[in-house]
Amino acid sequence: MGDGSLSQDEIDALLQGADDITSGPDSMAGFDMSPSRGSSSVSPAEQNNLRNLFNSVASSVAPSLSGYLGGRGLVISNPLVEAKQQEAVRADFKGKFVQVSMNYSGAVNGRNVIIFNFRDAGIISSLMMGDDSGSAPAEIDEAHQSTIQEFTNQLVSSMATQFSSKIGGGINTTPAVVTIANSPAELQIPPGDVVKITYDLIIDGVINSKLFHIIDTNISGTLGAIGGAPQPQMQQQQYQYNAPQAQISSVRFPQMGEGITAPGYSDISLLLDIEMTMTVELGRTTRLVKDILGLGEGSIIELDKLAGEPVDLLVNGKLIARGEVVVIDENFGVRVTDIVSQDERFKSVNK
Repeated sequence: MGDGSLSQDEIDALLQGADDITSGPDSMAGFDMSPSRGSSSVSPAEQNNLRNLFNSVASSVAPSLSGYLGGRGLVISNPLVEAKQQEAVRADFKGKFVQVSMNYSGAVNGRNVIIFNFRDAGIISSLMMGDDSGSAPAEIDEAHQSTIQEFTNQLVSSMATQFSSKIGGGINTTPAVVTIANSPAELQIPPGDVVKITYDLIIDGVINSKLFHIIDTNISGTLGAIGGAPQPQMQQQQYQYNAPQAQISSVRFPQMGEGITAPGYSDISLLLDIEMTMTVELGRTTRLVKDILGLGEGSIIELDKLAGEPVDLLVNGKLIARGEVVVIDENFGVRVTDIVSQDERFKSVNK
């Protein structure tokens, strides 16, 4: 205006510009409410749902991973959820990192990228290899990368199990791929819009840092839709199953099969304390009696499994899964890579 004062429209325009600045890429806010940053594919409600979901899942998964760290307590908590574009995520990082990429398929499809600070990855891998000093190696060699791969496999696979129970469908994970990013340009961030989740990462006495989890919008869209209201869903399913139970007068095996996979089916808790024997079978073979009688120290027996083939995981003698052999401290273990189908399990039980 000619007298130097501002009109109401001009004041509104200035205020709008200030809002755009405070919600820019460097904001520390947990939720991006501004569509100008290209995050319109993830709504504020979905971001809130994701924060609640990942907070619950991460806090329940972390204790099971402490066994890999020489018994040191592990905390993964306080997820900060931000919807950003690929280049904005790269701009958040400086220095050298270890990144681990895995894909989900099944009920949830998409890509996960877990990013460790270089020093944190070195300490975690050293703890897993028996070095309890809490110091980081100067370089992360293939052996260290292998342990980080195993740690992340367990983390992301355990998360997938939690998500599967909430969604009601199976989720498969691809083997983890570990690479070292010497600069932010080498980070394998999915293109376009992504969701960046920043956790507090605490390992007793050695790490008080951050862990970064990048998911694409396929994953965030599926999980964001179910993360916000688990309790009402549970209550509704409980009501649906309670009504017909009053009319059941005899055991019907099809209903038992359905009840095992249905959230809220209360009677399943009666079976949870039953002990079952788990066996890992490396392979089998047949030999003549004379060959068996001729066995001695140093004898070699060839099995029907090829090198690199998954081993069988049996419960009470029945095949339920397949996996690969891993080393945990001084013990052998198995990382599950494939769950046999329900039909295959039923056929095994009926043999």
